[in-house]
Amino acid sequence: MAEITMTYHEGADGMLYPLLTAPEETVSMTNLGKFAVRAMEYLKENHNDRYRTLKRFGKLAEKMQEVENEANRMMDELENSYLKNNPPGDRNSTMEMWQLR
Repeated sequence: MAEITMTYHEGADGMLYPLLTAPEETVSMTNLGKFAVRAMEYLKENHNDRYRTLKRFGKLAEKMQEVENEANRMMDELENSYLKNNPPGDRNSTMEMWQLR
């Protein structure tokens, strides 16, 4: 197991205090879509320990991006499966295609 090294600074009272910094998120929280936001809300309400752990280690946005990608992939598969089983009458009709999606 890797050894964790810490840096300290000396306070005015002569005591050594650790320099603690929170890890930064590698993925921006502002770029997350609706599936990721809902998954994050679900985690926060129902699995608060896991939510706090992911947030503390700076992995929350990364994990939510994975959830978003997986949900979008599944949505595309469902949509394609539906269109395959229920083909539109006129593929060039914007309104008909919009109603199917």
